[in-house]
Amino acid sequence: MRRAWSAAIFLLVFWAGPVAAHSPVPGIKGFYIGLLHPFSTPPQALMMIGLGLLVGAFSVKKVQWLLGSFALASLVGLLLGQSSVNLDTALFALAFCTFAFAALAPGKIAALAIVLTAIGGFLIGEASIPDAGPARDRFFTMSGSIVGANIGLLYLWGITRGLRERFTQEWVAIALRVVAAWGGAISLLMFALGFAAVTP
Repeated sequence: MRRAWSAAIFLLVFWAGPVAAHSPVPGIKGFYIGLLHPFSTPPQALMMIGLGLLVGAFSVKKVQWLLGSFALASLVGLLLGQSSVNLDTALFALAFCTFAFAALAPGKIAALAIVLTAIGGFLIGEASIPDAGPARDRFFTMSGSIVGANIGLLYLWGITRGLRERFTQEWVAIALRVVAAWGGAISLLMFALGFAAVTP
């Protein structure tokens, strides 16, 4: 039996084709590839998850300001982006800030949370500007990115808030803070790697 499994694994590896590290999703383009874009790279995904944990600690009454600031700032970033800042580094730095905030002061200091959320929206908007191409294609892709980012954040808030309301045990809130702390550690490491010297 063990030999049969070994032979099957060998054949599977033997027939494997070449691998692309960041190829487009087959069959998906335009608006739909834009929907996935805010979660398509580690810097954007980490920042979005960090924002989800951050806003998930706030009540429905306060979260509308957070979601509104994200939506407005993402549009501004899309329209006025193109800064010379390294976007990956900025996204990792903001991801660390949002994770740290979610771990240390969940549901507190709403004004600071709004500022962080707005900065996150601006960076996501700037990261959603596609390469040069036909104006119609660029419009659909950018529209998809903005919709995907805002719906994604809304879902992340809903999931986090739902966990807090459905499971009222103290360990659930602690677990969410632990997840935020781990996310912050990962983001800080990735941020530091961006400044590390590349040796041959």
